Amino acid sequence: MKAVEKYQEAAWNRHDWETFGSYFTDDATLINFIGQVWKSKSDIIEHFEQLNDCCLSPTSLKFEVKNIRFLAPDIPVVYTEETLYADKDFNVPFQQYKKGDIDYKMMTDVFVKKNNKWKITAAQLTLVNQIISPHKPANKN
Repeated sequence: MKAVEKYQEAAWNRHDWETFGSYFTDDATLINFIGQVWKSKSDIIEHFEQLNDCCLSPTSLKFEVKNIRFLAPDIPVVYTEETLYADKDFNVPFQQYKKGDIDYKMMTDVFVKKNNKWKITAAQLTLVNQIISPHKPANKN
């Protein structure tokens, strides 16, 4: 699972959404940090591709796995901190990012084994409010 997170981190930083999405099962569900529900690997990839120009291409990120808890030998829940960096100035609805701004999210991923490979079947992201839950940033590289 840690390897999958590293592969996804590298794919995000290349803005390669096809590779990023390849680590999800075909029937995966992703709930993003603003509550949108994306159902299926193809839906997840499509949404990342649609968001690339406005919101994703000016960013890079770092994943840090915080905990892995097995519900069964082949069903782990992985808790990961996402540190998202604004690599340049950009705007999204209701927010303006300046180069150097950082957002933190916690991801909860449920993995399953498919063809002897770990795949994400369910994912939920939560934006960490830095006023209520401040913490030190992870290293970018």
